[in-house]
Amino acid sequence: MLKTTLKKLAGLTFIELMIALALNAILMSALLTVFMANIEHYRKSLNISRLNQQLQNSLNLMANDIRRAGYWSNAANDIGLDQNTNPFMASGADITTNVANNCILFAYDQNSNGTLPAISSSIDDKRYGYRLTNQILQARPPGAPFNCTTAAADWENMTDPNFVLITALSFNLTTATLTTGPGSRGINLRNVTITITGQLANDASITKTLTQQIRIRNDKFLP
Repeated sequence: MLKTTLKKLAGLTFIELMIALALNAILMSALLTVFMANIEHYRKSLNISRLNQQLQNSLNLMANDIRRAGYWSNAANDIGLDQNTNPFMASGADITTNVANNCILFAYDQNSNGTLPAISSSIDDKRYGYRLTNQILQARPPGAPFNCTTAAADWENMTDPNFVLITALSFNLTTATLTTGPGSRGINLRNVTITITGQLANDASITKTLTQQIRIRNDKFLP
């Protein structure tokens, strides 16, 4: 009777203890692997969301700005005169893209005073532009050269290359002429399709492409 009781109180043997520890180690390793996988999935999902937000905000800003190209508060003055004296549609100010289609320039009457001032850094000179330079989305600030080939330091960065790299940017400007009278008289209907592609600077596997087509609200009259 005493021997039976002592045997019951003896506990686990060394081999049984080692087996239990091994099983616990395997279980903890599996749980840690699942936990780390969840952490990585959450990190990747967060970065995808941040990248998408960065690209969407940039696309919306460009689209809303480009949509106003050619606006002139005094456009009604040309009605019935068979002419187009809009300074924001004149050569050197009218909406254009470069050969690579990764830069766009345009102008509009931002404060509705009817005039296009000279290029100046002291005021908003009503000339705008966006381009891709060194995998960075840039915008033209007032006073900067109004061309697509100026130095990168002349324009302002819209994206942070430490977080996102813009790997592709295109502005596809298309026009359609609606004939309204004899000769070449008509109206140019203009559209711009913007496509932007970006990736995380620290993870090239996370990439996103967004496209938006916009209608230029201000049609160009061709006398």
